[in-house]
Amino acid sequence: MDTNSNTLETKQLEVLRIEPTFATPAIVMDADGGVFKITGNSYPEDPLPVYIPVIDWFRKYTKHPLPKTVFEFKFTYFSTASTQLIFEIFRMLEEIFKNKYEVLVRWYYSADNDEIHENGLDFSTLFDMPFEVVEVPAEYPNDDNA
Repeated sequence: MDTNSNTLETKQLEVLRIEPTFATPAIVMDADGGVFKITGNSYPEDPLPVYIPVIDWFRKYTKHPLPKTVFEFKFTYFSTASTQLIFEIFRMLEEIFKNKYEVLVRWYYSADNDEIHENGLDFSTLFDMPFEVVEVPAEYPNDDNA
């Protein structure tokens, strides 16, 4: 595998940025900067319009990945409908890892968000790749209405 030509082809991918809304996450896919992040809420009525561009972009990336891929997930909440599309991203990351590239998933959760913590632990057991579940300080006071 010629990692120099892989890196050149990967860096030619356009940066994909999706601005967040109340129900959709901020997404940054930047092969040149090595930044892959999904942050915020993910419960759109139909997640396909949000995630299909990400999956298509990442599918191109998997053909010529960087020597090391770090993908960060920082959800505050995500719906069941979003889960299938998140799984697809994990499957592609696992494929990169199986092709002998370095991969790391960082799944961040707020100290007061047990559900996101449990989801991260569950995902970490379902895929064969390095997977960190990382606690971050609670952003808001404990509020049952939040």
